[in-house]
Amino acid sequence: MKYITQIVLLSLIFASCGHSHQGKPADATAAIDGSTVYACPMDCEKGKMYTKPGQCPVCGMDLEPRAVAAPEELPAEAEALSKETETIHDEAMKEMAEMNRHSRRIKEMMTKMSMTKEVAEKYNGVLADMEKAEAGMMSWMAEYKEPTGMAKDEAVKYLQEQKQKIEKNRDDIRAALEAGKKLLPE
Repeated sequence: MKYITQIVLLSLIFASCGHSHQGKPADATAAIDGSTVYACPMDCEKGKMYTKPGQCPVCGMDLEPRAVAAPEELPAEAEALSKETETIHDEAMKEMAEMNRHSRRIKEMMTKMSMTKEVAEKYNGVLADMEKAEAGMMSWMAEYKEPTGMAKDEAVKYLQEQKQKIEKNRDDIRAALEAGKKLLPE
C-alpha cells in the first residue's frame, strides 16, 4: 500500500510539471479586451482560460482558441439606473438580514411563552409577512438580469421596472421588520 501511495504522489508531481507549455491562466483583463484566449474543448477545468495555446493539463487535448468579445456598455442613463437599483438591493439585503434575526427571536419567544389564539395569530401573521418579503427578494434576485444587448430605450425601461420592484420589496422588508420589532421586548 505504501508503494502505491508513493507511485500516485510521483505521478501527480510529474503530471503537474507539464503545465508550463500552455501559458499562464488568462486574467480578467485578457478576457475583457476582445482578445483570444484558449480553453479545453472538454472543459476539464470548468471555464479556465489560458493566454497561449497548449494542451489541457487534465486530459491532454489541444486547447482551442476562443474569441472573447468586449462587453457592451450601457448608456449613461441605464448605467445610473443600474447603480441605483444595486444600491437599493444592497440596503434591502442588510435590512433583510436584520429581519431574519428578528424572525428567529420571535419564533424562539413563541416556543417559550403561552399565548392566546389571537396573540399567536398576530405573531404568525408578522412571521408570514417576513417570509413573504424574503421570498420576494429571492424571486427578484433570481429574475434580475443585466440588460446587456438591449436597445437603449429597452434597457432604460427594464431598469426602471426593476428599480420599482426592488423598491417595493425593500419597503415590504422594512414594514415586516418594524412589525417584528414591535413584537419583541426591548
